[in-house]
Amino acid sequence: MTSMFSDHPKPLSLVALGALGLLFEATPAAAQAQSKGDASLRIEYQYIRTGDFYDDSALFQQGGDVGTTDSHVLLLSGDYALGPRWTVFASLPYIQKQHQGTGPHDFREFVNFDPPDRTLVDDGDYHGGFQDLTVGVRYRALEGPLSVTPFISYGVPTTDYPFYGKAIIGPNLWRIPVGVDLGFQPYFSDWYFSASVAYVISERSLGVNVNHWLAFGSAGYYFTPRFFASLFVSYKNTPNGLRMPQDITDDPFYQDPADFDTPIWWQHDRLLAHRYTNVGLGLDYVLSRKHVVSFQYYTSVYTDQSNEVDNAFTVGITRFFGRD
Repeated sequence: MTSMFSDHPKPLSLVALGALGLLFEATPAAAQAQSKGDASLRIEYQYIRTGDFYDDSALFQQGGDVGTTDSHVLLLSGDYALGPRWTVFASLPYIQKQHQGTGPHDFREFVNFDPPDRTLVDDGDYHGGFQDLTVGVRYRALEGPLSVTPFISYGVPTTDYPFYGKAIIGPNLWRIPVGVDLGFQPYFSDWYFSASVAYVISERSLGVNVNHWLAFGSAGYYFTPRFFASLFVSYKNTPNGLRMPQDITDDPFYQDPADFDTPIWWQHDRLLAHRYTNVGLGLDYVLSRKHVVSFQYYTSVYTDQSNEVDNAFTVGITRFFGRD
């Protein structure tokens, strides 16, 4: 799994990360030298806690207490090289999520509007299941100290899971990320830099455009040929989604129950203009030429129309096949 330009393995902790509820718009890992039949299988565990909600209202502009969510995620992913440049990849997460504290979403709050899905997930218990199956393809357009790898993928919900509530596991919408991964490792250097940007085309609900941008950047250093550490930042922007409170109610204190007795409120978790910036630390350790373990930690530094991530971490192991 070594590069033709360095004795260092390409880091695996540079896979783009996201907050749950916005999770798994899959971005493939950094490109590396490959032959037809090379493959990898990765299993990882993720824990994510979210807290305050931020919007434009008088209550939540500086962050408001809506309780906390705890998510436990088991993610299985892998890829297979069709040749030196083409690779197919896939991922499937299993998620259990729980909401506790203030601000639960309860469909029984509706007076006249009868939502089609009356599944209550904010009852203090864990709820979940398989989320979205993602399949895609990437093409290594340029390799060397600078690698350029465009990709496209398709993510589709595996079940008709609920999308109303703090403890939902996702928006239950199909999505098509189109983007490019960049990697740069100078000759004879122990530094490695990466970036990724994607435009995600999303299924519309109630005619609202929730297409969004994802971006990721990282700078890392090989302290030894086996140990790599990096700092990273991830960003999401949904420019045309709905904003609270102005697209939901004209009351900045959310005191009129009738404003929430609507189809828009029932679908607001999938319609809002989510924005966030997360920062974190990634670590990789090469156990052997076939096995790499990795760890990531991240937290939110900016959140808008969404819940901030208080703490999140991932531990995973990757097994490579077909490599010499």
